[in-house]
Amino acid sequence: MVRSRKQPLSLDMIFFSSPEQRVLRFLLSEPTTAFTPRVISSKLKGVRGLGGTEGISRILNKLQGIGLVDFVDNHRSVRLQDDNPTVGVLKSFSAICDLEGLKDMLTPLSSKGVLFGSRATGRARSDSDYNVFVVTETPDEAKKIASKHPLGKLIHLVTCTPEQYGDVEKNDPGLARHLTRGIVVWGTNW
Repeated sequence: MVRSRKQPLSLDMIFFSSPEQRVLRFLLSEPTTAFTPRVISSKLKGVRGLGGTEGISRILNKLQGIGLVDFVDNHRSVRLQDDNPTVGVLKSFSAICDLEGLKDMLTPLSSKGVLFGSRATGRARSDSDYNVFVVTETPDEAKKIASKHPLGKLIHLVTCTPEQYGDVEKNDPGLARHLTRGIVVWGTNW
């Protein structure tokens, strides 16, 4: 008998498990791009319960009914409704889910990680990067680890040592303002 390894529990597994949630999660990964139901179906191939292109069209109609998506191109394509405040919150939450693996990799050698910029405020576009501020004794090691993460080049890591962290507000007030509007992903709050 072969033992199967269970995947470790993640935020994605908890919050994006139903077919509707999986479609929404896919749209959140490319927030300003319009997709046809057929493209969504091919990208989510293997997800149970979607029902092919017809099932995805039904799901998209439900999502439109609650104001999360808009149909464009003569009702042929769909994209997230950016002016809906709920979509902004979901974009931020999606970014936190995306960084869960990075958090696991960097937590042992850092004391704090803060997501800031457009991904934290819910204004991310499809080409937005992930601005992450990390307090660590080994900045070069943290950058090396971040470069190996699946998001790779999309992660813009800003590092500082604990000593430098105390002077961030004085030395870089612009960064300090961004950080106060950011989301603490690991470590303690301010």
